Amino acid sequence: MLYGYGFGWVLVSLALAYHCIRSGRPWWWILVIGMVPPPFGWIAYVIFAVIPDVFGSASARRFTDNVSTMADPGRSYREKLHEVERVGSADAKRALAEECIKRGLFQDAVELYQGAMNGPIGDGDPTLLKGIARAKLLAGDGPGAAAAYEKLRAMDRAAFDADTELDYARALHLAGRTDDALRQYETVVPRYPGEEARCRFALLLKQLGQTERARALFREIIESVKHAPSYYRTRQREWSRIAKDELAS
Repeated sequence: MLYGYGFGWVLVSLALAYHCIRSGRPWWWILVIGMVPPPFGWIAYVIFAVIPDVFGSASARRFTDNVSTMADPGRSYREKLHEVERVGSADAKRALAEECIKRGLFQDAVELYQGAMNGPIGDGDPTLLKGIARAKLLAGDGPGAAAAYEKLRAMDRAAFDADTELDYARALHLAGRTDDALRQYETVVPRYPGEEARCRFALLLKQLGQTERARALFREIIESVKHAPSYYRTRQREWSRIAKDELAS
């Protein structure tokens, strides 16, 4: 019986130590977990480290937001619209534009970003420029989106992250700049953290008649997802399904 308790204590301590390391907590928490007599070290760690993580984490905030949205789907939009009407600041318009994108109101988002960029900040804010570029892309304005992304890249290279690189490739394709789109996909695919870029590149190659190369990329997606952890397979399910459908056709 004592052996069983001892083994259980070890497992609990290891689990908490693992959480400590993964969450980037100070190393001395591991000493608290391992050296303070159970369960006092565990309780201290749970109270001062685990619970704040749970209630302050992005996932917890998203869960709260989702519950509010389900209870009143239009609340967030109304609140942000009221803020634009009340204050009319660039930040209020940006927040409402982001809400419009969530709701598929892409042209409304474009107009809101344009309104925000006409203010004192002008078009020198990378956040606003990235927002209007994405809104134009989703609204189907390929040339406008591509031009905005190129201006953003020249203004602030650090703002041109992997997602933005992918959206730029999509904008180039939408604008009919096929050769530029191919080069951009070649750049972003090797460093994009997921299968979306590879899948969109393969679909473009197929559209251009480069069938074998496209199929090779679809097979890479299947292999990548097959041997990945379950959380990755879940996140990449859409692109894996498209790859499978394309290989089966």
